Amino acid sequence: MELTVREWVGVVLGGLPLLGLVLWWWNELWYAVPLMRANKRLPPGHMGLPFIGDMLAFLFYFKLLRRPDEYINAKRRKYVI
Repeated sequence: MELTVREWVGVVLGGLPLLGLVLWWWNELWYAVPLMRANKRLPPGHMGLPFIGDMLAFLFYFKLLRRPDEYINAKRRKYVI
């Protein structure tokens, strides 16, 4: 069975969100669950995708918007008391 270009595009575009979901789930199981079992607390917020983390937002603010202060201030408002 040979796949056409349309079928390949469908497989790739359908598989990427599924792969992202599986990676996010794996990240939670690998890092968050052991810390919860040890009664240790994590800082608020999500951990991002494995190996990528918050890099996409970082690059968006620094490269596309050219406003690094907004990125830093957003993190400061979110995590600093």
